[in-house]
This record gives sequence, C-alpha cells and structure tokens, in this order.
Amino acid sequence: MGASVGVVLAGVVILLTGWLYIDPILSLGIAALIAFGAWRIVRETVNLLLEGTPPDIDLSAVSDEIKHTDKVASLHDLHVWALSSEDTALSVHVVVGDCPLGDAEHMVRDLEQRLCGRFAIGHTTIQVESCHPCGEIHHGAGEHNHPHEHLMFTSGEPTPPRAAGSSAPRR
Repeated sequence: MGASVGVVLAGVVILLTGWLYIDPILSLGIAALIAFGAWRIVRETVNLLLEGTPPDIDLSAVSDEIKHTDKVASLHDLHVWALSSEDTALSVHVVVGDCPLGDAEHMVRDLEQRLCGRFAIGHTTIQVESCHPCGEIHHGAGEHNHPHEHLMFTSGEPTPPRAAGSSAPRR
C-alpha cells in the first residue's frame, strides 16, 4: 500500500513540477521502511533460533514467583526460552527444605500452574533438590523414612560417594 502511494505521489510531483529526483528519493524512503520492518522480524527470528528469553518475560519476576513458593529455600539454573512465537519453556532447579516427596510433587504441580497462568510458560521442567547435607530424601507419613544412598558414575562403573573430607580417588 505504501509503495503504491509513493509511486502515485512521485508521478503527481513529476507532472506538476518536472522534478525527476522525487522518484529515487521516495524509492529510498520506501526501501528504508521495508528494511525497518524486516529488521524487526529478523531480530525476533534470531532470538527464537538462538533460544533466547522472550522479550515479554521478566526473569527476575519468574525467579521471585518461584522463590515465594512454600518450602522452596532457593533456586538455581533458571532458564527460560522460546520454543516458537507462541510457546515458552522453563527449566529450573529448586532447593527445598524438609519436604516429603508427596508434598514436593504437589509443590511442582502448583508451581507449573502458576507459571503458566502468570507468564504463559506452558512447558516446564522443575528439578527438586534437597538442602539436607547428605541429600536425604524423606517420604511422607506412614511410608518408610530413611536416607537413600546415591551413586556416582565414573567410567561407567557405579561407585559409592566419597566420605566427607576424603580426597583419595575411589577405584
């Protein structure tokens, strides 16, 4: 539409004044408008392809929403990126205090719903970590309560974790 108006305007100016330079001047103006519009689209596309944070997502607000969740002591490795122009994904590690597994599941589901409702983040991966020094996992009331042994994998062989203060490698 703008290009057509420019062509008609240039034709009228040339007919009335005989000034031929109006045509290339208006052509450059139209080219600048097209380039400006294209730049915006290219910038959005590059952000999407590089999995950048969507411009309408405030990471500090997302972080605050997660921190203000019951039982969440802290969070780290927060990442938010655009999957498409419509879909947004989130990945985060949350550290919880004394929290039975069942409560942690409910907390994660509640957090997913709140993030979807407030920020339109529809794809979430929330990894729950314990703030207990030994990484103990406690089950809810009526279930068995004991610390779980965690294994470290070195060269494909499972080995028990090192004792605190030990620096000797295990074989």
